[in-house]
Amino acid sequence: MSDINKEAISILNDLIETSIDGEKGFHTAAEDAKNPEIKAYLLSRSSGCKTSVAELQAEVRALGGDPEDSSSIAGGAHRLWVNLKSALS
Repeated sequence: MSDINKEAISILNDLIETSIDGEKGFHTAAEDAKNPEIKAYLLSRSSGCKTSVAELQAEVRALGGDPEDSSSIAGGAHRLWVNLKSALS
């Protein structure tokens, strides 16, 4: 595998991780939304992120790499904080 492919795979995997964070973050926010329009909007954004993840993962595979399939530690910690904050308010 060329160095260019390795660099591209690394960048794409970073984007995948960020997109997974977005997907889960929008989904978590939708769970707490009371307004049906806002809930629908947040779920739509979550779905869009999920689609992006699948497309980015396909590109990583096409370049001969192993695509990322999990969110970042920072994203998980942020979702935990949002859930805790929501539970307390």
